[in-house]
Amino acid sequence: MSATAPKTGAPIAANYFLLFASWAVLSPYLQLYLKARGLAESRIGLLLGLLEVAGVAGPLVIGRLADRLHTYRALLAACFLVPVAVLASMETTTRFPAYVAGMLAIGFTYRAVIPLLDSIVSRLLTDPVRQYGRLRVAGGFGFVALSVVLQIGGWVTGEVSRPILIAFGLTACGAAAAVKLLPPVPDLKVHRQSRAAQQPGSGFDAAFWAVIGVIFLGRFGIGAYYAFFSLYLKQTFPGSGVSLLWAIGPFAEIATIWYSGAMIRRWGMRAMFMVSLAAITVRLLLFVVAPNLAVVALAQLLHAFTFGTFHTTAVAFINAKIDPARRGTGMAVYNAVGVGLATFLASAAGGWVVETRGFVALFVAYAAVPVIGILALLGLRQAFAFGTPATPPETGQ
Repeated sequence: MSATAPKTGAPIAANYFLLFASWAVLSPYLQLYLKARGLAESRIGLLLGLLEVAGVAGPLVIGRLADRLHTYRALLAACFLVPVAVLASMETTTRFPAYVAGMLAIGFTYRAVIPLLDSIVSRLLTDPVRQYGRLRVAGGFGFVALSVVLQIGGWVTGEVSRPILIAFGLTACGAAAAVKLLPPVPDLKVHRQSRAAQQPGSGFDAAFWAVIGVIFLGRFGIGAYYAFFSLYLKQTFPGSGVSLLWAIGPFAEIATIWYSGAMIRRWGMRAMFMVSLAAITVRLLLFVVAPNLAVVALAQLLHAFTFGTFHTTAVAFINAKIDPARRGTGMAVYNAVGVGLATFLASAAGGWVVETRGFVALFVAYAAVPVIGILALLGLRQAFAFGTPATPPETGQ
């Protein structure tokens, strides 16, 4: 069956749309939710850091469990519903230990939804490196659509916690229900078509971990944005539209995600990683070099590269490098170590930097980190010297 046939393509697109509609609530508003509950910036940074710590373990444990038990869809639905129940319980208490437990539970489950869905999709598609972007782009539309609804509706402002809970509950429950639309996931335990199947450890070699390290550096840098951008807007530009400014990024990513397969084939994964890392540095510096709302909005367009090409190239690397039967684990490692651990450290340290030094110091310091990743990629040509029918060997970079 063609991966773009309605029986497969439409349900996949619907799931990405609803997943990132829920993300459009939690990503910009979780920090404001905690602020509305009366927490200081240092405690917010700590809680967001703990969420990311759990986000390291959750994808690894749940991804490995999904690979072993072949229960991808059931686990994906549960990972949407648990955070809704946790946030609802947090409305009834002001005890900090309860918030600690809640953030750990949310991180453990909700941080697993993207790698779980990505691993499902990689098994359903016949050529994931080329086809992934054209289905994943629905996630950008979902994020933008929900952000516009929140901005126009005006009932989720970030000043009160309960509207945030309601908005997230509706979108996350919708995403959980949409999981039933996905076709059954093929069992690939005996499938061995990729070059990765002949590699020691099914692709989990030194080159794999080196690239994960580069991804880590990039995600650490952009972690300043994900953890503190809403607070930065509230403090620097009071009255600015948080949802609309967040929505510029996913809107900008639509084109690069759509054409990601073509760009990867044309320029190669290593070049795409370098461009993405450079864009992270420029984006963060724009927040402070010319701190006016128009420049901040312009900087948001770089999301096309800081996420659009960065994430799709990382997924393409996993799909090309890791044996199909272990891609659930591969996606989990990428999201847990490359994304979760990096974001935890960035968030935990960033809360202290903001409270003691301010947002300018935060963005300048974090802008320097992706440069290290660019330098590392100069010596990692052989890490991308693999080939599959969907991804020719990369040469001449």
